[in-house]
Amino acid sequence: MTTTDGTQVPESKIEKAIAERFIICRMKTGEMRIVRLQIGIPLPLNEDGTSWECEVALAGLYPGMPKVPGVDSLQCMNLAIGLIRQALEKFMENEGQIFWRDGSGPISLTDLFS
Repeated sequence: MTTTDGTQVPESKIEKAIAERFIICRMKTGEMRIVRLQIGIPLPLNEDGTSWECEVALAGLYPGMPKVPGVDSLQCMNLAIGLIRQALEKFMENEGQIFWRDGSGPISLTDLFS
């Protein structure tokens, strides 16, 4: 996908996202990538509503993120945010940097998640 300004945006497997944010990641090699963070709409896995899951994507950085389970939709979303944060912590521990979509930064995870 390409935006109106010609920027290449990573494709995502999530069809219906409940939350989305774009950031720029500087790889350890210096390469800059647009990364699409997404959380899918939580869906019940059984009729009594005691088991849920939602999709998570970090398109452009980590392909194939797992679906996040939970006992209800709120827990799924909370755990999905935690999974995204952990993945970005790992990225930063490996000398990666995160920037806002406009290129300003670098920013911390506290900036990103507050």
